[in-house]
Amino acid sequence: MRKRKSDQPAGTDLDWFVIPIQKIRQWALVVVLLAVAGGVGWFVLLRGRGSPQERARSEIAQADSLLARATRATGAARPGSNTAQAKDFLRDARESFAAARYEEAFRLAVESQSYSRRALGASGAGEQGDATFVFVEGDVSLQRAGRSTFEPARQRDALFDGDFVKAGKTGSAEIMFYDGTLYTIRPGSLFECRKPVSSESSGSQIKMVSGAVNVYTSSSNSTVSTDVATAAISRDSRVSVDVAPGEKTEVTSFRGRTTVSTAKESVTLEGRERVAAAAQTGTFTPKVALPDTPQPALPADNRIYDLKTGDQVELKWSKVPDATRYRLQISRSRLFVPDSTEVDLDDRVQTTARVKVSKEGSYFWRVAAIDAGGLTSDWSPIRRFKMMTEPVKTGTGDTTPPDLTVFPPQQMGNLFLVYGKTEPGAVVTVNAEPADVEADGSFKKTITIERDGASVLVVKSVDASGNETVRRVRVFVESM
Repeated sequence: MRKRKSDQPAGTDLDWFVIPIQKIRQWALVVVLLAVAGGVGWFVLLRGRGSPQERARSEIAQADSLLARATRATGAARPGSNTAQAKDFLRDARESFAAARYEEAFRLAVESQSYSRRALGASGAGEQGDATFVFVEGDVSLQRAGRSTFEPARQRDALFDGDFVKAGKTGSAEIMFYDGTLYTIRPGSLFECRKPVSSESSGSQIKMVSGAVNVYTSSSNSTVSTDVATAAISRDSRVSVDVAPGEKTEVTSFRGRTTVSTAKESVTLEGRERVAAAAQTGTFTPKVALPDTPQPALPADNRIYDLKTGDQVELKWSKVPDATRYRLQISRSRLFVPDSTEVDLDDRVQTTARVKVSKEGSYFWRVAAIDAGGLTSDWSPIRRFKMMTEPVKTGTGDTTPPDLTVFPPQQMGNLFLVYGKTEPGAVVTVNAEPADVEADGSFKKTITIERDGASVLVVKSVDASGNETVRRVRVFVESM
């Protein structure tokens, strides 16, 4: 507004315009149309998001249903139990709702659901969780749905819809979902566990917030979403999803098929293809083809070396036609977390490397091919060798079979996690497939049973002298 001059009477500082009546009618029509459009938009927004009252009412109803299931599964709620806490949070949610504190009611209802899910998961009946930690290494933490703090993640912890998993710079974990899909969360990553939004949906689902995850699907599809794109991963596929928040989402298909979609377009990846979606535009870069994956040749897996007679280990792998160099990693960690990786070289021109290892223990190694354009292949299968000052004795003098203990397998649908312990230095197989054996003899193996009904898992341990011990474990797969 213009300032009034000091000698100008009050009330006379107005500018007058002559506006034809037709113009007024046109402007009035525009105002009415804008008002209608705004009302429609607000209505759509409310229908899409729901008012705080509606959202709170919906969460309270879901919390009530979950608590009823938990009560049936666990019986009477003991003071301090998960079921009792779920009941308390639900009561508080209802009180907040009655007092019109809808945001508070929403939060309390979600908290109640979290405790009901824990009660169900621990009861051995009903809901067992959407996923389970099968291996945790280093700094890995878990935030339950509805909670504001993270707690250390432990092997065999169950995961539910809305839970967050975070791996620090020195942490990594393997997470098995109910459908048999295995996720390996890499250091510096954060993702949310999600449940299919409808009964028609199938397969595991997660929301990647930052970092990277490797996905290995089995007999089901899987979906990984980010703020930029959604990757629909077909069964029997191996895929990597790498998220740089605010910049891009990169999806690499090493095996199988994956369809990546944004709000603007979609693209299908086959094996050894990569594409990136820009965060700002939602558009894709052109697909690129990756080099073949090298295969380890020497030494044989689980080879044992005697440090008393030498500290040199020769590694050898297959040649990749388009490779100009190779990247070699040697680590104390099977998941190759940074703090445990002792060798990481990307300038290997030959397909061999001789390394000096002076410390006792187990070492894991893998190699990837790099082409002239700097594109890197998938990592090779992981091989392991052991350095020992007192290797297991070999020869005909040792005729004692190795000790072998097999714990009850953990079942998720038609997938079984087999755990146990045997003699250090022994080789373990489950249904003729090699298991991961640690330096102390503890082992684990994931096995998929393709047929319904009763089956037998054959677990075999063979020591350095050829002595073997066999255990048979009966399992059952129920038709869905």
